[in-house]
Amino acid sequence: MAKIGVFYGDGFDPGAYTLALFHAQVAVAHTAHTIGLYTFRPDDLKTASMQAPEVDGLLTFGPSSTDIEFLKTHDRPSLVCERVVPGCAYVAPDNYDMGRTAATHLLDLGHKRLSVALPGDPNTLDAYHGTRFVGFRETAAAAGQPITDDDIFFGAKEATTGTAVAETLLARGDLPDAIYVQNLPMALAAFQTLTAAGVSIPNDISFVGTTFTQLNAPMATTHTIPPMTTVTFQKEEMGRMGVEYLCEAAANPAVSPIEVLLPGILIGGESTAEA
Repeated sequence: MAKIGVFYGDGFDPGAYTLALFHAQVAVAHTAHTIGLYTFRPDDLKTASMQAPEVDGLLTFGPSSTDIEFLKTHDRPSLVCERVVPGCAYVAPDNYDMGRTAATHLLDLGHKRLSVALPGDPNTLDAYHGTRFVGFRETAAAAGQPITDDDIFFGAKEATTGTAVAETLLARGDLPDAIYVQNLPMALAAFQTLTAAGVSIPNDISFVGTTFTQLNAPMATTHTIPPMTTVTFQKEEMGRMGVEYLCEAAANPAVSPIEVLLPGILIGGESTAEA
């Protein structure tokens, strides 16, 4: 019997944590294994783990670079969720594939001029949205449809950015064939702003958003009119696969660390159509 400690880094995305935690609990529900919940401050995972000697394995969310160095030398098995960490076990989204999946879908529909909107500053993009952006852009370029700088939008990770992107497109009076908006609040706001202005989706522009199978809003994009086509990944697998690996590693230290990338999944809606 193993006790798995779920270590939540202060400030980490609560949506990802909540969903993964739920499925971690489901994974041990009918076994002799148990789960304990712990919180740590940035750079202080070592202290938090030392205060939990009863834990046989660490399922971590939001470790800093200092925390990761600790995990690499720690004597108990551990796994990092939602981040690719060389030298550690991890389960993370394949962000490049998510971008590629969105672009491939739009290109297969015959769209030529693609646009993309993502949260962040172009000079300091994070590994999540930046890698999705690269996957989207490189896939379009490889198909002979490079994305121009004028059709790339950056901004804060909030609904107002989506509104601003849509307003910019409307002010130009020259819509791209299709747009991929990487963040759910941004996508919902952009979608609403376009349709409120009389833009017909997908007749005037095909629209792809990003969402996740989350407990707090599992069907958000199905309530747009028309229902939004999205790209996602199975966040629940982080909790399930992470706990299963840690239970096995606690019983057998010779088990090799897992390195899992969860592929992009296209959820077909009605917001995309053939050119």
